Amino acid sequence: MKKKLNISHEVESTLSSLDGVQRAEPGDFFFTRLQARMQRSGAADAWERFLAIVTRPSIAIAGVLLILAVNSFMFVQMKPAPERTEQAMLQQDFDDASQLGISTTFYDFDKPE
Repeated sequence: MKKKLNISHEVESTLSSLDGVQRAEPGDFFFTRLQARMQRSGAADAWERFLAIVTRPSIAIAGVLLILAVNSFMFVQMKPAPERTEQAMLQQDFDDASQLGISTTFYDFDKPE
């Protein structure tokens, strides 16, 4: 019971605090400034909106980092292959000279009688 009295007392005190409230009034020249802002933001064409988005620092930094990452990836991929070593060249020369490209198998050899 005491709780209900306490709650009703709080409700009454809250409602009575609203008795002296007046309607909010806008500041001086509010309407003029509002109209100027609306005209300024409505006149932007597609390029101006695009540039406004791209020139944000977070977007610009992300774009530059993306371009650098793609360039570094392409640089690593386009790195020339290492030159053949001397041993590989000698092996190729030996294969060319001896013509080991002819397929011989173990069974092609003559058997002693």
